[in-house]
Amino acid sequence: MRISLLTIWHGRNFGAELQTYATVRTLQEMGHETTVIDYRLCDESPSLFTPSGLANAMERVSPQNRMFEDFREQLPTTKHYISLEQLMEDPPQADVYLVGSDQVWNPEITRCRAKTYFLPFGGDDVVRASYASSIGGDKWNGDEDLTAYAQSHLRRFKAVSCREQSGCGELKRALGIDATEVLDPSLLRHDYAELTGEMNATGHLVYYALYDCPPLLKAANEVGRILGMEVQSANESTLLLGSIPWRRTPIAEWIRRIAGAGFVMTHSFHGMILSLLYHRPFAIIYTSKDGRQGRLLNLLESLGLTDRFFASAEDAVASRIWEKEIDFDEVDRRLDALRAKSVDFLSNVLK
Repeated sequence: MRISLLTIWHGRNFGAELQTYATVRTLQEMGHETTVIDYRLCDESPSLFTPSGLANAMERVSPQNRMFEDFREQLPTTKHYISLEQLMEDPPQADVYLVGSDQVWNPEITRCRAKTYFLPFGGDDVVRASYASSIGGDKWNGDEDLTAYAQSHLRRFKAVSCREQSGCGELKRALGIDATEVLDPSLLRHDYAELTGEMNATGHLVYYALYDCPPLLKAANEVGRILGMEVQSANESTLLLGSIPWRRTPIAEWIRRIAGAGFVMTHSFHGMILSLLYHRPFAIIYTSKDGRQGRLLNLLESLGLTDRFFASAEDAVASRIWEKEIDFDEVDRRLDALRAKSVDFLSNVLK
């Protein structure tokens, strides 16, 4: 089948790019012709004549941006669509429109483009479905207009799936939609050897922060001191003019650093996923109260690993969690069962 995938990408975010890549590769390996719909949230960037607009323009010409562009060149894409109106006028030619994964149904992220991610474009002959689409937190936060719009368009879907159990429940409560819980596409693959090449264990304590997080860095330094491990960031960056991201660790190196670590500390969902895939001992330190920890906790609960989650850096250090080994044979057994369920969902949608 010809599949057109609508997801969140082009955001200079490692997890978003990895899940896009993993979705495309999985569908291709299932025998389907797959393209990414080139529709970007970043097209809503602020005016160049504002400080944030100027910073964004500088980022677009940075070595960091070139690194992401090089990675995306591996993905087949449609033409570039600037707006929903363009998608309505000239929709991608496909047998299936698939939306997901990532927080495609979180209007705090998609904002004025939120309606696009309910696939209102194209004819009635095109099959519509979602794979691992997320509402971003524990609660649906669309307004009355978006709620009615989502309800109307999701009824056209052949099948709906969400990557969080809590999200499935909220889609039922708020929108009246039955959804199947599936794995984030990044976990459908067993590794990313085609990206990383040969890897070597470094034994470093690696921390991965999505943003400046002093408690995480402090905890990493303390645990590194206790374990006698050199502390290394998985996401090193160089700033221009003190605030504009200019260079960053390449995506393949990001994977290699986590995959070769002696211990991993992170608050990132995809940092946790890589730790699981590469059998790295890890601790999750998630101090935010924004309700988005559900995606972390849902997966950890499914794998019997909730003891790796901490609400503060102090709790993580006090627990001495690094002394408790993870039974990765059991983790793999559970992951394989969840993978089979997730692939079955896709296979049934794509019949």
